[in-house]
Amino acid sequence: MGRPRELTDEQRRDLVAKGWRPIEVWVIDRNNPTYREEAARQAGSAAEADLRDGEIDDWLTYVQSGIWGDEAP
Repeated sequence: MGRPRELTDEQRRDLVAKGWRPIEVWVIDRNNPTYREEAARQAGSAAEADLRDGEIDDWLTYVQSGIWGDEAP
């Protein structure tokens, strides 16, 4: 089965008769400069927020407790 535009009309009719329908799926292009800039901006923003929160390490320790069988602090 090829991509929808590569199918013949007969193949398309056969697939539709079998209950299939063509769809188009868009995915993020991680090589796109706009995406990369926005991802870096968001990661930097999250890192800065963590640095401003003096209790983040305590919170992380608390939420991770019990994952490996450890008891909560």
